[in-house]
Amino acid sequence: MTRLCAAMFAVMLVAAPVAAQVGYIPAQSPYLDLPWKQSFSTFIGGFDTGRDPAGVGPRPGWLAGVRYDVRLGGPVSLVARISTAPTSRRVLDPTKAIAARHVSDQSGELLAADLGLAINLTGQKSYHRIVPVLSGGVGLVSDFHGTPDVGAYRFGTKMLLTWGLGVRYHTQGRWEPRIDFTNYVWQLQYPASYEAVAADGSKAILSTGKKSPWMGNHLWSVGMTYQLSR
Repeated sequence: MTRLCAAMFAVMLVAAPVAAQVGYIPAQSPYLDLPWKQSFSTFIGGFDTGRDPAGVGPRPGWLAGVRYDVRLGGPVSLVARISTAPTSRRVLDPTKAIAARHVSDQSGELLAADLGLAINLTGQKSYHRIVPVLSGGVGLVSDFHGTPDVGAYRFGTKMLLTWGLGVRYHTQGRWEPRIDFTNYVWQLQYPASYEAVAADGSKAILSTGKKSPWMGNHLWSVGMTYQLSR
């Protein structure tokens, strides 16, 4: 369902009209210039983490953060973003029987920082005040737990890949609302103990060959942007 919603959202964004402005009286034109060069935003939303094969990854929850945009040229901007999400995950003991493997839940805080590029799909103008935006970048995500749990697993610090789609509403003032869909992609690393058969003969947590899955983690967010300079 999340993938379907993301696909429908993408179709709506790229379907923005691209008709020429020729023939419009300036006062009646649906196109408005985007004069601001820098902006600062805050955002909050729901964070849907991917369901990993072992079931020990971060659980869904909410996420909040800040972002800074600076225009590089034309419709392209450099974007720096920091976000945080309180979460928890299951702790498994692979030496125990299946019914007793879930020994506890570990609370934590995910912190993600990424740097990337964003492009306005309608150029340096809005269309009927709407500006669809496509973005992508790289960064790091960490839960700051350095010690492995009883099953020898820890989330730790990982490289982060991002891509996203968003919509800005151009108010012609300093404040602008926006909505965004962002996919945070990272790779989990399971310990060798997850492939071992338990002492009572119960099957392993993982079948062979699934120790390093890539996970997509989806964020729907709403935010407010303050334009800093022209």
